[in-house]
Amino acid sequence: MSGNLTNHIELQSFDLYNRIEQIHRQPTAAPENIRAKYILLYKVLEQACYELTAGVTFSFANLFSRLDYICKEKRMTPSDKYAIQTMRRNCNAAMRDDFRPVMEEYLYDLRAIVRFVSLAFDEDIPASLIPEIPHSNRPYRGTQYSRIPYIRAVVSSWDDTKIFAATDSDEDPFIIIDYAKGGYNSDMLYVKDLLAENLQLNLLDVHVDEENHYIPNLIVIHPDYLIDISSLAACFREYGHHPLNFFMNKVKPKANTAPILLGNLASQFLDDYINEREDAPVAYSTTVKKFFASAALEFCTCPIPANFHEQAQAQMMNIRSFVHDVLPHNIQAFDKHNTLLEASFICEQLGLQGRVDMLQKDFKVLVEQKSGKRDEYNRRHKEDHFIQMMLYQGVLMYNFGRKTEDLQTFLLYSKYTDGLMIEHFAETLFRESIHLRNRIAAREMAFGDGAIASVTEELSTDLLNELQVSNRLWNDFQEPQLQETINTLKRCTPLERAYFQRFFTFVSKEQILSKTGGKNDSSNGFAGLWHTPLAEKIESGNILLGLTVTEKRQSGPGKGYDIIELHIPQQGEDFLPNFRTGDIIIFYAYQKEPDVRQQILMKGNILDIQANSLTILLRNGQQNKDIIGGADEVFAVEHDSSDSSAMNAMRGLYAFLSARTDRKELLLGLRTPGKHPERTLNGSYGRFDELILKEKQTDDYFLLVGPPGTGKTSCALRYMVEEALTDPEASLLLLSYTNRAVDEICSMLVDSGIAESTPFIRIGSELSCDKRFAPYLLKNSLADCPKLTDIQQKIAHTRIFTGTTTAINSRLHLFNLKHFTLAIIDEASQILEPDLVGILSARHDRSNAIDKFILIGDYKQLPAIAQQEEEEARVDDPLLQSIGLNDCRNSLFERLYKQSKEDFRSILHKQGRMHPAISEFPNQTFYYREQLEPVPLPHQEECLPYASAPAPQDNLDKLIQSRRMVFIPADAPDNLAYSEKTNINEARIVAALLERIYRMTSGTFDAYKTVGVIVPYRNQIAMIRREIARKGIPELAHISIDTVERYQGSQRDVIIYSFTIQNFSQLNFLTVNTFQEDEYVIDRKLNVAITRARKQLFLTGNPQILGANITFYKLMEYIRMNNGYIQTDTDAFCRGDFILPEYMPGWDLQSENYPLSEAFDHAFRHIVEENSKINKDEARNRELTAYGRCDFRNGTDTVSAYEQIQLYNCYYMRRAYSAARALFESNGGWLFSAVRNLSGRVVFCDLSYETGASGLAFIDACRRLPHLDLTYMGIYPTKEMDDIALQFFQSEAYRHATHCFYPRISAVPASFWAAHAVLSELIIFNVSSLFDRISVREARSLALEINQLVHARPLNHYAILFRDDAGERMNIHSYKTFCAHLTQELRPLNEQMPFAGQFFYNCKGGDIPNAETFIYEIRTNK
Repeated sequence: MSGNLTNHIELQSFDLYNRIEQIHRQPTAAPENIRAKYILLYKVLEQACYELTAGVTFSFANLFSRLDYICKEKRMTPSDKYAIQTMRRNCNAAMRDDFRPVMEEYLYDLRAIVRFVSLAFDEDIPASLIPEIPHSNRPYRGTQYSRIPYIRAVVSSWDDTKIFAATDSDEDPFIIIDYAKGGYNSDMLYVKDLLAENLQLNLLDVHVDEENHYIPNLIVIHPDYLIDISSLAACFREYGHHPLNFFMNKVKPKANTAPILLGNLASQFLDDYINEREDAPVAYSTTVKKFFASAALEFCTCPIPANFHEQAQAQMMNIRSFVHDVLPHNIQAFDKHNTLLEASFICEQLGLQGRVDMLQKDFKVLVEQKSGKRDEYNRRHKEDHFIQMMLYQGVLMYNFGRKTEDLQTFLLYSKYTDGLMIEHFAETLFRESIHLRNRIAAREMAFGDGAIASVTEELSTDLLNELQVSNRLWNDFQEPQLQETINTLKRCTPLERAYFQRFFTFVSKEQILSKTGGKNDSSNGFAGLWHTPLAEKIESGNILLGLTVTEKRQSGPGKGYDIIELHIPQQGEDFLPNFRTGDIIIFYAYQKEPDVRQQILMKGNILDIQANSLTILLRNGQQNKDIIGGADEVFAVEHDSSDSSAMNAMRGLYAFLSARTDRKELLLGLRTPGKHPERTLNGSYGRFDELILKEKQTDDYFLLVGPPGTGKTSCALRYMVEEALTDPEASLLLLSYTNRAVDEICSMLVDSGIAESTPFIRIGSELSCDKRFAPYLLKNSLADCPKLTDIQQKIAHTRIFTGTTTAINSRLHLFNLKHFTLAIIDEASQILEPDLVGILSARHDRSNAIDKFILIGDYKQLPAIAQQEEEEARVDDPLLQSIGLNDCRNSLFERLYKQSKEDFRSILHKQGRMHPAISEFPNQTFYYREQLEPVPLPHQEECLPYASAPAPQDNLDKLIQSRRMVFIPADAPDNLAYSEKTNINEARIVAALLERIYRMTSGTFDAYKTVGVIVPYRNQIAMIRREIARKGIPELAHISIDTVERYQGSQRDVIIYSFTIQNFSQLNFLTVNTFQEDEYVIDRKLNVAITRARKQLFLTGNPQILGANITFYKLMEYIRMNNGYIQTDTDAFCRGDFILPEYMPGWDLQSENYPLSEAFDHAFRHIVEENSKINKDEARNRELTAYGRCDFRNGTDTVSAYEQIQLYNCYYMRRAYSAARALFESNGGWLFSAVRNLSGRVVFCDLSYETGASGLAFIDACRRLPHLDLTYMGIYPTKEMDDIALQFFQSEAYRHATHCFYPRISAVPASFWAAHAVLSELIIFNVSSLFDRISVREARSLALEINQLVHARPLNHYAILFRDDAGERMNIHSYKTFCAHLTQELRPLNEQMPFAGQFFYNCKGGDIPNAETFIYEIRTNK
């Protein structure tokens, strides 16, 4: 209905100029406030850059590279590039503690950002800003260096020997890199084939020659795309080291073999011997039992050789000998008590990351263990093992400045008694490894751009066999295995190939973005760890600083010290950590400024987090208690990242290609699911009988939409499980996307009694499992199974397994052992298709591992999380579009649902959560097709939210006790010190509401059920918590205040939503999960927020920003028409000192309430009222007209275009007429004198969406003027509006005005304008009720068309009349764009415009409003 308004709101230059001027002037710039101004200007620069790169499909490492791209695209001079990059660097400096403000520098930076906006948007600098800025850019400094250890550069262009690049440097922002002279013997010439514009480079060990050319010893491309050292080393094979070895290792199924298990067990022996205590010697049985418990599934699902234990014991004895004897007696520097296990590194300089088995904290000894064979023929290392070791040495060189000769490095082959081999650094092989790393990184980036198609084409065993080997190992083992993988990729149907390749590209791009970030938030992506300024990390809560160790303990015997308790010092008052229990984290000590690139890292998970304490579980415990957290050490914690999701998705796509044909055809929609109508139910499920029977009668799959509060888990899923279990042969796999939802499934199984009769096993870890269900975890379930056969039998006989899709994706070998008759996947609309397809494609022997699957979800709630935007995720291949695949971000659930027949899908219609007064808006706006109905439960039939509350003391009490949905407008705060992601006024409103709600429910108040608060930003949580603390009510400290994403799946009696946003960029963020379904705009995030509330919903936000979005506007109007919109300021609201609206229903549909002329009233009744079909569903009628903001472009499937316009007229035409009449009367002095001065000759060009209401008001207002020669020209969006308006202008009272109608202003013939320029005439362009329905581009075009008319006939008097009847809820962003492009000859009548105007209703008491406010502006050339 309003499709053009679902889109991104384009930021315009005037938005940015206004914000810059506001920051600069309020308060006046002075040394004490320059830091705050810099921080806010940095946000403006970010917003401008994100807007200017909105359609760009590649990612940017940081703001430097994004700015560099924009400067090149806009052809800015070197001076301007230097100026804006220096401004950005100074903004970053302002976020540091050692910042020293300099007014002259600040003014140069102000000029830089103003000029950047001017050049980037091709708009002049406003006159008001010109006196504030210097006349020229800051002077340029030159380089002073001859040697530079490391520099980051961005490629601009190149030739056969040189690269021309930009750097993030004050001294030398534009450099020439002579790569032909760099390195050894021209070994970097290969780089030319990998270069691309905007490519990021690291230049290492750089010499600057006398020509100022940069000559690097090493070049690393895409350095933010960290490649794992072990994965890189694994590409060095006996037959060659082609970069596609990396790809082959990624896609082929995850191996689960006895040698891998033996290797993991050997690592466990090494850990145990390093962690061994004198009073608890390592015992084989203890270690094996411990390892077995954690890897039971792996043991059960692969063939174990008879001599496995014999091999393991031999490894154990060798490792014991190395730790106890060989290392201490042969290596003087070895110190077991100073040895770290599994120390991790991030080396951004080399673009590598890794984890080494053993490292001394003083860097003197490094040991990497291998349980497999060495090169037995030559009694030396294998090449890939050596390269892995050598790359660790390289990391220590570049990260910590360690010389290789000061480091003793060993490969420990634990299979052999003499397996300890000292290794030395080999420069040539190291350079060869970085060469391969660069080629792999280039390939990985190309995969994100669709290179999989050409790679599949060229892939062959001959290509991979670079060394052309032809021995037994190659011929009998390696070549057949490679060929099998290649055949799977190549031998598929065109549709299967297209499906695999499109999703592989999508997943590759997701992986790139998760590593490098750079879409629209600097903290996105793992590279944010080193690119995001520290102050920004602190603001977003993504780092914890100054941590000190308070306790270290062991989580179990022989584990080492792996539980670390830390004290969190007092942070800033608005600081809120963005960390949760279960998060994977990086933990490291630091001295001055925290930097993950310069420290030894430990990895683990958060066990518990409180305001002043943090408990973490390290992945690898340390033997020496004192090696972590000395008295003088402080620590930082940051978020870790995992590639496992992308890797699982890629393997899942490969599994799809390997699947049985019948399953592939089913998933691709080529085969209709089976159906057996003769099946009957074995159980009874009340009102769910029909649904459960329909599901049971289907084979292959069934799809269930479960809108909010419909009991999809507690009832539908439960009954499906109960009915399935009536078949004694059934075995079930119950999955969900989140651990919280799996907890709900477990709770249903336990509370319903299913678990008692049919015990289940949960796949997952204790960290992410509710303590209630820990006994059901796999390792705890198998505690009574001493033998492998016992475990295999228990798994085979257990009929229900449950877990997250991630947990199962990591353990697909479960299907080697277990076949499932049914899989039920809850939250299926939150799962990306590649994350699910591997599970559904899995095989058990030669059959499908899963016979039938049920997907339960709601695609109108929050979708799967994807970082790519619509442009990148769009599917253009007609083959894929034919199976309903149009956007890779949509779930398999949504695709199948929209393609499937009615027999195989169903919708739950009865909701037991929301009171009807809350559910009505989402029902009309989001669920019109589904039409949810209350069950009803007792709380859904209550008249008042607080039946037993004490008598109200003021209007705030009265409001809370009598309204179900409330909106409280809140102004943006004017304090520069606060983050843009907070709103103090909204925080005060929330706290005031909570205090009153607590008082009204004090006898029954439950922090976990009564009330919850939803916010979009974590910073606002801290501000609300602070305001709550001031109320002195301890119970309120325990309520949940969280984001919409975290609230999905939860509910509260009362929900308070603080929108917080202050600008259009934030509005875009808030509405990013919006899509169009026929004429309906579905805002998934808002839908989830509203539908969390059972009894009452409060909303607070800035209506001037929210009003720019159609859905938020409709919500505010809906609440206003139901007497819940409170027009007051924050202080008055908190005091309860405001007017509570008590208007009667439908008051705005009665003509007698409006100040209408007799002529208009008579015409309206005859033309509109007598021809309108108004049904009794008030909310539905208003929804059909978009609450007065309908653009009439898309039509509706329930009423005709004519009926829709008449409905619109019925609700809004009288208001438009009354507002227009008031505008003409209040400005009558100017208007009527203009008409008289031109002898009454007027053209009223009406571009509004009002069916002529303003034109009719103008005629009525001018009746007192003699000799009015009026020509009315209607330019309307539809022919139907033309036809209805024509009836008004042909009616007796209005027919004296000449009238004509055109579809657009460009369709008006030139002869018309010529005829009206013979004598000077007044040409009025009425643009009222227009700009809230048209896009920025349309507004710009309209301004240019009017400019042409004004310039072509300058003797006429022109006036622009703008009016918006929505008042503060209006959307005038397009109007501001229109004004920005309008000729300077058309200036506001008063420089203070726009003004607020009013018209008064024929008020007969308090049951209708006294007046209505509208916003207006008049522009004229005279």
